[in-house]
Amino acid sequence: MTIKYDKGKEEYKNWIIEETDFELENLNKFESVFALGNGYLGLRSSLEEKYITEWRGAYLAGLFDQFPGEVTELPNLPDPLLTEIKIDGERVDLSCVEVEAYSRDLNLKTGELNRSFIWEDSRGRKTKFEWKRFVSMAEKHLIMLKVNITPLNYEGEVEIISYLNGQVTNSGVQHFIEKDLRFIKEKNLYYLTARTQESQCDLAAAARHEFYKNGEKIETEAEIKTDRRKISRKHTINVKADQSYSFEKKVFYISSVDQELDSKAEKKTSAKLHQRIIKLVEKYAAADYDQLFKKHAEKWADYWEEMDIKISGNDFDQLAIRFALFHLIQMTPHHTDKLSIAAKGLTGEGYRGHVFWDMETFILPFFIYSFPEKAKELLEYRYHTIAGARKKARQNGYQGAMYAWESALTGEETTPKYGAVDVKTGEAIRIWCGEIEQHITADIAKAVFEYLKVTGDYSFIEDYGAEMLTEMARFWVSRLEYNKDKDYYEIKNVIGPDEYSEHIDNNAYTNYMVYWELINTADLIEELKEKSKAVYQKLKDKINLEFEEINKWRQYAEKIKLPEPDKDLIIPQFDEFMEKKEYDLSKFEGEVGSIVSELGWEEVNEYKIIKQADVVMLMHQLSEYFDDQTKRANYEYYEPKTLHDSSLSPAIHSVLAAKFDHLEEAYKLFSKGARIDLGENMKSSDPGLHSASLGGLWQAVIHGFAGIDVEADELKVEPNLPVEWDRLEFKIYFKGEEYLIKINEDQTEIKNLSE
Repeated sequence: MTIKYDKGKEEYKNWIIEETDFELENLNKFESVFALGNGYLGLRSSLEEKYITEWRGAYLAGLFDQFPGEVTELPNLPDPLLTEIKIDGERVDLSCVEVEAYSRDLNLKTGELNRSFIWEDSRGRKTKFEWKRFVSMAEKHLIMLKVNITPLNYEGEVEIISYLNGQVTNSGVQHFIEKDLRFIKEKNLYYLTARTQESQCDLAAAARHEFYKNGEKIETEAEIKTDRRKISRKHTINVKADQSYSFEKKVFYISSVDQELDSKAEKKTSAKLHQRIIKLVEKYAAADYDQLFKKHAEKWADYWEEMDIKISGNDFDQLAIRFALFHLIQMTPHHTDKLSIAAKGLTGEGYRGHVFWDMETFILPFFIYSFPEKAKELLEYRYHTIAGARKKARQNGYQGAMYAWESALTGEETTPKYGAVDVKTGEAIRIWCGEIEQHITADIAKAVFEYLKVTGDYSFIEDYGAEMLTEMARFWVSRLEYNKDKDYYEIKNVIGPDEYSEHIDNNAYTNYMVYWELINTADLIEELKEKSKAVYQKLKDKINLEFEEINKWRQYAEKIKLPEPDKDLIIPQFDEFMEKKEYDLSKFEGEVGSIVSELGWEEVNEYKIIKQADVVMLMHQLSEYFDDQTKRANYEYYEPKTLHDSSLSPAIHSVLAAKFDHLEEAYKLFSKGARIDLGENMKSSDPGLHSASLGGLWQAVIHGFAGIDVEADELKVEPNLPVEWDRLEFKIYFKGEEYLIKINEDQTEIKNLSE
């Protein structure tokens, strides 16, 4: 087996994921699964040596650039990892020889990646290599790596050539123009500076090397070489058998957008970028790998103390939920409230670093219950990008704020117009999501209310939320279409959560969410008028809010067409759904996207083929609107028709199944979600991890099996553990107080840790 889950022992049991074999065809999977980051920097875990199948990637949150004819994306930073090692002139290359004792593992508890192997060259000389690296949680600008080299049966000469390689691209697109390449011998550092072509953002990357023999620092001469957008240092050392030689490399990144985005910066500076990065390198010059790793690991210990979920009874499930939490924290922009979490986080080029509804609907609940202050900042991103949402509304002929389906730095729409080629037509598939998948605006509104419900933080409403909700309500009122014959408002020509059905009318999820949003926004703004008169007056003056407008929201809401349950309690997904033909989905189960490849996009639209949770998502989002009988009936009707071709889907279905005592099915769906990235499918995650799936996994555990919810302003705990688990333990925050919850088959223990 290439991927192994049981390497961790004792204190690291269920904390370590291992790659047991070096296989070129699987490099991209592990580059994503083993990706490291701190929310400012993200680093795909490519190997130090260069291989033809690699997909290198390093990204800086908030640094975007747009290539002509394409949408804006996170440009690939100069690569910090590339290291060429030669033993008496023969390059270390694992693809050319048999490798002994190969192992690479990620320690989720400490955030460190380790790799070890014994390499035998063409002359029979054996060398043991032990690589390790981390992306610092204590110093956001720092990536550090180290290798221990031990010759086992020879004396010879070892060359180490270490690069800052700015020749990397985004799938062929070169975003950076070279500015400067320098080596400063007296400071033992080298750096490069570059500028993005469209956004004109400046970047600086710098590196420093240290060498050790048997733990003692040694001096080596360096040969500097520069090329276009690339600088390297070559060191040559003479080695002897059974002696240990270590090489440490610190790499730092800073950019011109840092001070604009870093809402937690202590002070601003006018110093030039290269001066700032030189100062940064000097600050940590005396610290070695172990010292800097210790500070990094301490930060991880703090996070785990707050967020760890302990599952007894199934080791893989324990590892899987920790894998999800680990990557959610790595993806989070801890340093700012002006950025959010992208669909792939900072783990790859997939979706170009754009933010979707994934954030508010699937990921944010974890932060609301575990790190409420960060949840607030993640919502503030939508406030800071409201100008882009207003612009999109105007461009489409509407009022208020119409949030982008794919959002980057400004909140303007960044969804590409075309995608892959349709197998039947031979033409590029038109991507309509950026124009008609509009439920994201209601999803963001729902997230604002969810944050308020769980935290009780009314100050967010006063400072940001009221304005956001007002502008979103204005959008929907301008978007609704009045049907004079039926005397109701419709929302026509949309895409609901199920993206296999396009250009539909009155999607149940969208219509109910808009109704809920308008009613609750009207209630909240009326409450604000009475509760915070000064805030209301300020809002009224800022965006020309009139009290009559609030009444209009409620009047429109009361006349929205809400698809009603039929005699079997089934809510039609949209107007024409029940007239669609049935289709046997059994041959496509487990093969994501294969049905589109076989049938083509237009034919898929003709059947009751559901990509992901849609009506089931409605039952999850607005659970209080439907009785248990209706929720159960709709789950049982729609689940067999759902392919779960989106990673967003299994966890939500798992939550509903757990609530209806379909525990076997709930656990099966949880397991499916847990294996989307972490499982044995070696092609599941090449472009990056699925951040919504990771957030959904938390929801499956906490909202599903633990039964956590808030009703009538009270915390509710109604657990229903799968038979595979003996015990579940976790912490959550509710209304500013922290609770420890322990669940087993016999009892549930709730302890207020804030008392």
